[in-house]
Amino acid sequence: MDTQLAASISMLAEFLDSLPLAVAIVDADGHYVYYNAESARLDDCLAERALGRSLLQVYPGMNQHSSTLLQALDSGKRYHNQYQLYYNASGKPVHQVHTTLPLSNADGAVIGAIEVARDLTEVNQLHERFVDLQQRLHERLPLNDYGIVTCDPAMQKLVQQAQRLARTDVQVLIYGETGTGKELFARLLHSQSARAGKPYLVLNCAATPEQLFESALFGTVKGAFTGAEDRAGLLEGAHGGTLFLDELNSMPLAVQAKLLRALQEMTFRRVGASREIRVDVRIIAATNESPQDMLRRQHIRPDLLYRLNVGYLTIPPLRERRHDIPLLAHAFLARHGKLTGNRVQRISPAVLERLQRHSWPGNVRMLENIMLRSLIFCENGEELDFVLLEDDEQTAAPRPVAASMPPAAQSGTQPEVDEASGTLDEQLAGFERQLLLHYLRRYPNLSEAARRCGLPRATLQYKMKKYGIRLAQQVMDD
Repeated sequence: MDTQLAASISMLAEFLDSLPLAVAIVDADGHYVYYNAESARLDDCLAERALGRSLLQVYPGMNQHSSTLLQALDSGKRYHNQYQLYYNASGKPVHQVHTTLPLSNADGAVIGAIEVARDLTEVNQLHERFVDLQQRLHERLPLNDYGIVTCDPAMQKLVQQAQRLARTDVQVLIYGETGTGKELFARLLHSQSARAGKPYLVLNCAATPEQLFESALFGTVKGAFTGAEDRAGLLEGAHGGTLFLDELNSMPLAVQAKLLRALQEMTFRRVGASREIRVDVRIIAATNESPQDMLRRQHIRPDLLYRLNVGYLTIPPLRERRHDIPLLAHAFLARHGKLTGNRVQRISPAVLERLQRHSWPGNVRMLENIMLRSLIFCENGEELDFVLLEDDEQTAAPRPVAASMPPAAQSGTQPEVDEASGTLDEQLAGFERQLLLHYLRRYPNLSEAARRCGLPRATLQYKMKKYGIRLAQQVMDD
């Protein structure tokens, strides 16, 4: 082994051993000189068996042209984020993404090569299952019920616009913050179009590994790469129907170029194929970035944007349609009420008021999650009289229950207002903290204090944590 290469490995071995990635190094003759534990796990080959032996001895199924490590040695070729499927020593397929680089000495001579790889086997299995489920279950989706709940005039107008776009069969781009319900509008566009009886498939671009985009969209032919099989992609599976591309701004630009060609020509090729396939599919795309931001950040090709932007819908965030919040809250109560055995039938006015004052950075999806969590902790009664806004550190309005007030507060005496003490929310938060301290001093048992406050024990513990009240501090003044 070259002395410089040996010295470098000796210096970096501890660091390389700690990486959760497969790392292998060969010398100028193609013999393994470093082979970490993750490589051994992926390849099902003991390090002792690999070290000192030629790569082609360890993997007789490879040759000078199919091995990226040997190519890096022979021609100085570099591979960055290269997808590869191979079969390990036990014959099991391994999907990986690797970077392979030649190693040179101070004089520029190649003295070895290094390969760093990430295992994609589990990701690929999930991807395969996803494609299969999409293609097998699309007929069972309840597409006639798109589930948009609103009483907001602007949202109602947007629904009417979507219904008109549905009948035109143009491509549509939907813009809205995360959690605003973009897929609900995509389902509406499909269910009220002439394609309603045909497939409706979804590709979440943000959740798809970059190396699998092409095979997911266009499919593959047997022999396209090692282990590839004949498989239809989502474009082919959605023939006659609709393909919804969620988080389009996460799609690699190179794949966007191929998608653009498919939209222009209505033909495409599977990965590794020479035959063109004609397809009739409507594309609906969604993004959480405005078109201007996508262009500025180079997250979309301008020509693809103009192609998709024939129909354009902008979904307003929940904070701009606060009248929808009570309607949505009751809808989620009906949807998830079985968590309480359908015991909870209504939401208190205080809870509805607090929900309407919240900023909802996660929009409708966040509201549903908050309602779900609150129902889980609702221990008694037919009314949901508290809500768990754990991420809302500024809003702390207590529910107006007489049993929760100390005697002085129940006497009907008008409290003095000191406007210099802060905003309404800040003063309410301070008042609620004082109420909690009062009951915790008087009833040191948490369960009894919670009962006297009219709160579930879990809610009392949450509020204590929120206001920094510890058991050791209950006897202390504020």
